[in-house]
Amino acid sequence: MNTLNFYNSQSKELIKKYDNADMSKLHKLFLQYIKPESTVLDIGFGSGRDLQFLKESKYDIWGIDPSSKFVQNIQTKFSDISNHFILNEVPFLTDQTPFPIQFDAIITIAMWMHLKKEQYENVVNDIVSMSTDKASVIISYSKGNRSEDQRYFEDVDLEYIIQLFTQHNFTLIKTTSTQDSLNRDTLTWITIIFKHD
Repeated sequence: MNTLNFYNSQSKELIKKYDNADMSKLHKLFLQYIKPESTVLDIGFGSGRDLQFLKESKYDIWGIDPSSKFVQNIQTKFSDISNHFILNEVPFLTDQTPFPIQFDAIITIAMWMHLKKEQYENVVNDIVSMSTDKASVIISYSKGNRSEDQRYFEDVDLEYIIQLFTQHNFTLIKTTSTQDSLNRDTLTWITIIFKHD
């Protein structure tokens, strides 16, 4: 089973599980590093848990996810702004961004470890193309043993990510490490925050 099939086939169980995770530490970082009332794009939004928090915190929320089940769920939850959430993935299949605006902040939570290293450059280019000139980028990914997981994972090359964002005048301003919010002792979460110079 590939990664996308996994998310689509188990979406109901995953939405319930993800929505119950304690994300308070990550959400505090959102409030600290994303200016109030910013436009925020969530790439790979999954259950929409982080979008829900951002909306409650008065941000203008938008999202991309490659799972049709996750997109249907979030469009139903936020029916008044359903056009803000689209079925897409990074890297984009074309050079054109799928949104009519640029974003003050872009977050990608629990997505980067599903990427192949050869995709990094195109994904960073996509993120940069959708960012305003003062944008923040927040990336959170897991490290650890997932030997029994059916999804595709790679060890994230942090130095390469930093190099790519630096080439676009983004500066790494914070790195944190936290325990897994679903109490899996084999996993640690790394969160990195970039700011455009």
